[in-house]
Amino acid sequence: MMTSLPRITLVLFCFFLNLAASQTKQIKLKLTSNLDTFNLNEYQSDLRPLSYTDNFIGVPKLDSLKFHFVAMDYVQYAYDKYRDNKLEKSRALAYFQRLKIDTLSLSQRKINQELIVLVGFKKNKQILIADTNNNNDFSDEIVYEYSLGHKAVTTDQLPSVYKFEYFQDNKINYFERRFVLVPDSENAISQKIPKADIPYLSFIKFTDAWVGELDGYEFYFPDFYSNSSFYVKDKNYSFSEDFVSNNQYKFHFTDTITINNSNYTINRQLKMDLLTLNPSIKGPSKRFLIGDTVPLNYSFKDLNNSTFFLKDALKDKSFLLLEFWGTWCGPCLKFSPQISRFYNLNKEKLGVLGVAVDDDTDKVKAFIVKHNINWQQAFVKLNSTTTLLAEMNVIAYPTIMLLDKNGKIIFVGSGDSGSLEKIRDIIVE
Repeated sequence: MMTSLPRITLVLFCFFLNLAASQTKQIKLKLTSNLDTFNLNEYQSDLRPLSYTDNFIGVPKLDSLKFHFVAMDYVQYAYDKYRDNKLEKSRALAYFQRLKIDTLSLSQRKINQELIVLVGFKKNKQILIADTNNNNDFSDEIVYEYSLGHKAVTTDQLPSVYKFEYFQDNKINYFERRFVLVPDSENAISQKIPKADIPYLSFIKFTDAWVGELDGYEFYFPDFYSNSSFYVKDKNYSFSEDFVSNNQYKFHFTDTITINNSNYTINRQLKMDLLTLNPSIKGPSKRFLIGDTVPLNYSFKDLNNSTFFLKDALKDKSFLLLEFWGTWCGPCLKFSPQISRFYNLNKEKLGVLGVAVDDDTDKVKAFIVKHNINWQQAFVKLNSTTTLLAEMNVIAYPTIMLLDKNGKIIFVGSGDSGSLEKIRDIIVE
């Protein structure tokens, strides 16, 4: 007992020394618009068909048009519309009961948050205009114009400003966000509305974010919700247009992050002007990012539940491409022929390891036989709590990851032709 006491004292001394080195830090946040915030904002707010009609003016002459809207808090929005007699009482009560909402927890003053958007067509163009100043006049607003079937957003588009209020913790906060309007007739909401409304579906893409800096790291908050995600990156790294690549630097408020070898948890004020980093004794979750090396003895389970290792998949190849996919995933099935062609053209240097995330190995086996897929497959049960997906930070499908022969991660991105072109440039150097 006497011999262990000095050791315990030393451990405690080191613990408090490390804790003292990572004192609470505060970071000022500023709403910022730049290329990083533009690329970062995968968050998209769907515009929904407007259920009522007002007397709008300044409407351009179009072949057809509809009015849509967006709100930051649809529960509060429904409550306000109910009190304005623009939503039937029975429908409103059913909505609140289904969501188990106590209306006393909502703002009893109407929240200004509705943004009405005109969506129309003229010949081969789609026109979108937002009534940002809420005067029911569309003649004094920015006009967004797209060719049919084209929805690429560029940084040179002039952003509009969405002014709204948000109620949380018994407080009303006022925000202004910059955004552009983008057509999107293929989103999930299209399954819930009449077919006639589908061509008019669109969304707003925010082009700004709250940004702060500390000790060479930058903190990005694309939205203000209490359970939302945030991003932490080295200030010398730039976000890309590929949100899968950006997701490497994505965290949640329950996560522990490491800044210069000190661990912290994150708190931020609702008005988003101040961020607090609190020292934490809990270490961060294991996560492999670009530049990290995955151990060659990292293990996988194949389609027969047998264990194999990363070095087995690498073999004598200079590079290994990991493909995270599933038979249930439409974009994965669309990507499959592309990665097959890419592998056949580059198989002297490149190996491929498929990581099938699915509910049944038989489905995966049938698919790879039918489509003559001749590279090794690992298997992860869909919706399981496996550490593999968490450590590889896979939250979208398909995701691809390029490793060199030592297991170092060189590239992470979406499974698409653009990512394959970037990988081709890497492996031919």
